[in-house]
Amino acid sequence: MIDDNGIRLDPRVKPALNLGLAGNGVNLASRDRENTTFDIAEKLKKKLRRSIVTDLDAPTSGQYVQGAGWAEVAEFQRWGFPEHRLPGRTTLTHIQTVTQQNRRVDLCLFGSLKNLKGYAVPEEDTAGGWTSSNAPLIEEFMARIGAGASTSRRPAYSLDDEEAALEILKVSLTQGIYGDPADHQGRPETRGYTIMGFDATEYVAVIYKDVTLTPSRWNLRGDPELEGVSRILIGAPLWMRTTRQDSIKVHYGENRVLVSSVWDRRNTPAIAPAPERTAGDLPPSTQQDPMPGQARHPDLDPANVTGSRPRRFRGSPG
Repeated sequence: MIDDNGIRLDPRVKPALNLGLAGNGVNLASRDRENTTFDIAEKLKKKLRRSIVTDLDAPTSGQYVQGAGWAEVAEFQRWGFPEHRLPGRTTLTHIQTVTQQNRRVDLCLFGSLKNLKGYAVPEEDTAGGWTSSNAPLIEEFMARIGAGASTSRRPAYSLDDEEAALEILKVSLTQGIYGDPADHQGRPETRGYTIMGFDATEYVAVIYKDVTLTPSRWNLRGDPELEGVSRILIGAPLWMRTTRQDSIKVHYGENRVLVSSVWDRRNTPAIAPAPERTAGDLPPSTQQDPMPGQARHPDLDPANVTGSRPRRFRGSPG
């Protein structure tokens, strides 16, 4: 990226700007750090200033975008063995903004956990919680659009742009929930796999897909997290920084806030269901089973299945 844009740096420094899913930050391979990551970012921004979009009312596919806003970072939970996997532990950062034309825009940015400098995120999360059954298809989707791997053929079963964008946004907003979803609304620190939130006083990202949902296709009414969604940008951060150190809120480890009512039930010895107590009131045995007081997840609800293909969203097409 630096070479492509003719940016001259101290030759003793070998900087590498990691784009796509291979990384989301600026790494310096040399011990000589005369050119800091801030310096490199400033040089890149100056060189790319005519290519960077700041008005998100404009189309952004294949473009660099710059902005500011509250960023929530989580670790994307992978499973299965898709043909093309994301390289290494992967972060998924969500930023929501409103354009000058009063349109909601959600940015979902994939990056590398190794570039989250100074934070030792454990591989296991005490909270656990829901993970998407479409994670393998999301990995394939990201590979097809050029974020980490190339593929010459389309998988037999895949997500189209709108399906993938909405599923990625759903993961950004609800991955790691357990118990009643209402207990987690606006509280990312309670969800499993969330890492941190902070005021991103500046971010620059490359956008792979700019997806506007077809209103007649999706019914998102009644979903507090997804209602009002119209446009989703899928990409990777080149850099994100904050001038407000005090805004950083770490969620993992000892900072994880557990929903007490659910954990009290989990720690209660199991008993046989009494006449006034149904089996559905007992603690779940698996992550993806519904928790007490929670409706079946759309991925598991037979009502969301047409033929052999599941409708994956709470707001199902049509």
